[in-house]
Amino acid sequence: MVDIIEGYETEEQQIDAIRRFLKKYGATLMISAVIIIACIGGWHYYQSVHKSSLEKASQTYSNLMLKFQEKGINDERDEMQKFVKDNKNNNYGVLVSLLLAKEFVKQKEYKQAISQLIQLKSYNKYAPLDPVINLRLAKVQLAFGKFDDAIKTVGLITAPSFAVKANQIKGLVYLKKGDTVKAYYAFKLAVDKSRGNVDPILQMQLNDVTLPADKMHDTHLPQTK
Repeated sequence: MVDIIEGYETEEQQIDAIRRFLKKYGATLMISAVIIIACIGGWHYYQSVHKSSLEKASQTYSNLMLKFQEKGINDERDEMQKFVKDNKNNNYGVLVSLLLAKEFVKQKEYKQAISQLIQLKSYNKYAPLDPVINLRLAKVQLAFGKFDDAIKTVGLITAPSFAVKANQIKGLVYLKKGDTVKAYYAFKLAVDKSRGNVDPILQMQLNDVTLPADKMHDTHLPQTK
């Protein structure tokens, strides 16, 4: 506003300059002000609705878990899947989706478990959870006999903290495929990544794999990541 009245000496001239400015740009300024106010009000309204939505999801989740503990997945499956569908954008939906996949595996419904985890991958927005989902998916694919899919899924896991488990699963997959050489080196890499804190089961898996004599000192063997 200082720029508008600059150069005008008297108060009357300054007021007149302001009037001309408002006459010329007043409508635009008013619209801008309304938009700003609306945005601020809209943000507060969004925050309020979002908070209310999360509180409702939290209560529904608690009730659903109580019912699940009492009746099990068979009676609550449809309701749990509906909850996941309605809560894709919050942590409660993720938790129920992971629980569904786990229960499907317990009942050896591997196809349903794979579908549940792939669906979760498609809408998960929390990147640190991706390795967990991929690890579980690879395990189910292994159990379901989808060996090539399991290798591809494990290949998506790049977080160093998951290197041990990822390579351990690779070893198991290669064993199922009958490739003892790749299995051995996958288990060996998993052991190396353990940095001295080796899981006894992993160590036993490595010890149980015997390399063919002609591969014992082969320096050109394929390496896993």
